[in-house]
Amino acid sequence: MTTFKWFIIGVGFLGGGCATVANTSAVLSKTPSCCKSPADFKYEQLALDKAVQLTLSDESSAYEFASGKSYFKAYSLPVVKKETTLRVRSWATGSVAFETEKLSQLYCPEVTFLDKHYKAVFSNDLIPSPAQGALATGWRPSFIAEFEVPPEATYVLLHSKPGGYGRLATRYTGGGAYAVGSTYVVERGGEPIYHPCGPTADAEVSVVPKTNSQ
Repeated sequence: MTTFKWFIIGVGFLGGGCATVANTSAVLSKTPSCCKSPADFKYEQLALDKAVQLTLSDESSAYEFASGKSYFKAYSLPVVKKETTLRVRSWATGSVAFETEKLSQLYCPEVTFLDKHYKAVFSNDLIPSPAQGALATGWRPSFIAEFEVPPEATYVLLHSKPGGYGRLATRYTGGGAYAVGSTYVVERGGEPIYHPCGPTADAEVSVVPKTNSQ
């Protein structure tokens, strides 16, 4: 009985600090667009094979993209003489233990590559897949989405597609046990956990040689 009591308290605590896709989308819709065009964005320089943190939240800049308004981050691509891939690694923004929509929102990236004149040369969005092999590191399950970098691209914008919010990225439990507060939770292997795509992001972005892609 005591264990069940602590389990309910733990779930309530986790749920109180998270927001649904609908709630985060509503906040985004009321956020004014920061700029008139991508030429006005502030661009952070990326280096080859060096991951940088990507956080999108209600404190991020927003812009009205062709696919809809989104929080975003803008980057300058490294200048290299080889084919490269843009890799986006995402983590669920809530608990990985409970598969409710409220707790498991995931960043499903839309990327827009720009040329040196800030004109779009390619844009695409993907539902990320669970990290595999050498990329499946750390105690938090992560998801990977990769995009081939066009040779004419100078900049890249990381945002999301409002029409895709609610789509599901799926992972499967590997089995085992872990602690949630004072409660030990046991997972059966092979159980699906669904993460709905949303406007916020707990992620990292990197540019890697094309041969190193997942």
